[in-house]
Order: sequence, then structure tokens, then C-alpha cells
Amino acid sequence: MGKEMNALGLFGAFGTLFAAGYGLLALLVRRSLQLSLAEQIAFSWLFGTGAVSLLLWVFGFFANGLLLQGLVSVVCISLGMVGWKLKTPSQIRRKPRWFEVVLTALITIEIAIVFYLSFVHTLGWDGLLNWEIKARYAFANGGVLPAAYFSDTGRAFSHPEYPLAIPFTELWLYLWLGESNQFCAKSIFPTFYLAGTFLLATFAARLSRRIWLGLLMAALLFFVPQITVEAGCASAGYADFPLSVFYLAAAGCLYCVVEQGNDVFFRLYAACLALLPWVKRDGLILWIVAAACGVFVILRARKSPLSSLAFLPGIVILCAWRLYLNATHALQAADFLQFNPETFRTHLNRALPLLSALVAEFYSLPTWSLFWFIVAVAFLYSLPRMRDPGVVALLIALIAPIVLYLSLYLFSSWPNYLDHVGLSISRRSERTPVVELA
Repeated sequence: MGKEMNALGLFGAFGTLFAAGYGLLALLVRRSLQLSLAEQIAFSWLFGTGAVSLLLWVFGFFANGLLLQGLVSVVCISLGMVGWKLKTPSQIRRKPRWFEVVLTALITIEIAIVFYLSFVHTLGWDGLLNWEIKARYAFANGGVLPAAYFSDTGRAFSHPEYPLAIPFTELWLYLWLGESNQFCAKSIFPTFYLAGTFLLATFAARLSRRIWLGLLMAALLFFVPQITVEAGCASAGYADFPLSVFYLAAAGCLYCVVEQGNDVFFRLYAACLALLPWVKRDGLILWIVAAACGVFVILRARKSPLSSLAFLPGIVILCAWRLYLNATHALQAADFLQFNPETFRTHLNRALPLLSALVAEFYSLPTWSLFWFIVAVAFLYSLPRMRDPGVVALLIALIAPIVLYLSLYLFSSWPNYLDHVGLSISRRSERTPVVELA
């Protein structure tokens, strides 16, 4: 009986997540763009997790328990009905070639393996002590994180200042299951791998106009150890891979704006951009880079000044979360010193050791296999196309986050800053899978 109830709970949780996401997708597309089934599934998952986690946080100010779950469920079902009424148009199907069938079967097996690895392995440090702990606290408090949690020095290790997209998606599962079931919550993370694989395949297929090439790119993703089996991988419960999927969606949509000239992709870009800082605090850097790429595209394409409104939702989320943290006197992490010119000047001698550490990371075959070699080849291949604003934006989206994340370690407060680098640089480098689209 318990397994049947868990299955029903998971069905309700995932069903409402996808319903909310599909409704938002339909509202953004407005029947003016044909999307493949894979694209619809991927975007529905991203928008659904973003919307439900935000709704739980906002509605939690005046409701809790069953009322909170009911209110969010009503919104999800309503959005699903809107999506059903609008029905995003699907691409016309053609008979697949034999090698496309083989690649599709391979991708299916790879996704199944990632789900299996997720269920047989325990969550990693972040998955347990940054995300799941927040979901568990909120579930025990009627779906709302206690205000005392944010200022409790005994819980500072769990980074109370981190945003809530991942833990509140887990919370949504707990509310439907009626218990804080960590095993079921692990299903969230391989679903992000599924969404990322679908987006990579469809974006590459759109931009190359070769379905087999998109499928090949998606299949190769599985063979990057950092993404599938290393610490911080897609199945370990870290937020880095989900963050990279949102970033891939934003960068891929922006590239499609340039290459295909369809403004629907710009709306999809704006939605994905807004959710970047809601997934993880480090998403702010990706938001800045993706927003800068958006400004570049707006100027080069001479789009309407109203296009700059695309940056407003992300700014609202950033400001609202910062105000909330200030109001709850949330503790801040002590991993970094103050960001000011004086600290930058006194720690500039770290630059060469940091660069050496980055190069050593790229050469680490057990971590990355041939991933960065493929990046180098893709970079050289893209150089003759530098007049294409889409290619320029994509290269900025690749290079700028790596430079900015590496620069963060200039401000590391750790006694040995290279230990800080060794612990986290692999996961920070994981956030730029858009290189495979170049």
C-alpha cells in the first residue's frame, strides 16, 4: 500500500509540475513556433520547477499546510488547462533514419542509467546539507521555512542564504507524498539530466539542421565523467547541473533568436534568464553573462527598446530574495572576502596559480575525458564565423563564466585558497555545457 501511495504522490507532484510548466510555455509561445515533443518536455520541466518553487515561497507568506498545497495546485492545474487550450504546435514528424533510431535508443539507455545511479547512490554534501535539509525543515513547518532558520548559527553550515528552487521542488514532492521521502526526492535530479539532454539534442539539431548531429551531441554528454559519475554530477543532488541546464536553455534560445529570427525564442530566453539566480547563488554570475549577451543581441539586431524588459523578471527575483534575506537576518557564508579594489589588489598574486589550476583541471581526463579537447576544436571551428552575432554571443556565454568564476578565488577567505579551488572548480566548470552548441 505504501508503494502505491508513493507512486500516486509522485504522479501528482510531477503532473502538476509539468502542467504548470506547459501552461507557461504555451503562454510564451502563443502558437507562433513549432516545438518538438522533446523541447516541450524540457521547457515544461524547467518552467514548472521554477514556477512551483516561487509559488510555494510567495504563498507561504500567508498560507501553510494543506491550504498552501491546495493554492499552488490550483494554479498549476489552471496553467495546465491554459496550456491544453492553447496547445503548443508540434513539429511535423518524418520517418527517422536508422542511425537516428540507434542514437535515440542510446540516449534512452543513458538516461535510464542516470536514473539508476541516482537511486542507488546517496545524495552528495550539497544535496543533503544544503537542499534536502531546507525541504525537510519546510515540510515539518507546514511547507514554510521557519524564519529562525535563517539566523540560526547552528545551521549556518547549510547556507541559509541560498535560493530555493531546488529545495522547494523537493518540498513539493514531500507535500504530495505526505512524508519527507529522500529516496523519491532524488528523482528530481536525473529529470534535469533528461531535460538537459533533450535541449542539447534539439538546439543542436535546430542550428545545424541535422537531427543526427543533435542526437550525437546529446549522446556524447553521457561520456563526460563530471556530469555522470564524479562528485557534483547530475545524479548527486548538487544544483550545479540543474543550473547548467537553465543556462543552456537561455543561451540556446538567444542563439536561436539570431539564427532563426523568431521573437518567441527571445521570450523563452527571458523566462530562463529570470530563473538563473533562483537556482543557486552562483547563478547571479550566469545571469549577468547571459544578460550581457542579450544586450549584445538586442543592439546588433536593432530590436525594440522594450526588449530590455526581458531583464526585469530576474531583477525582481534577485531584489525580492535579497530583501527577504535582510528581513530574516540571514547568515552569510564566509567563504569569500569583501569584493573591493583593495582586496583585489592585494590578492592579485594568486592569478598565475589559479590559471595553472584551471589548466590542470581541463587536462584531467578522469574528470572531463575529452570534453575540453572538443571545446578547443569547436572554438577553432567558430573563429571564421566571428561576424555572426549568434556565434559571438555563444562564445561570450562560454568564456565569460569561466573567467569570472576563476576570478572569484582571488577573494577566497580560505587559509589555502587552492584547496578551495580544488573542491569546487570542477562543479563551477560544469555550468557551461553550451560549448557543445558552438
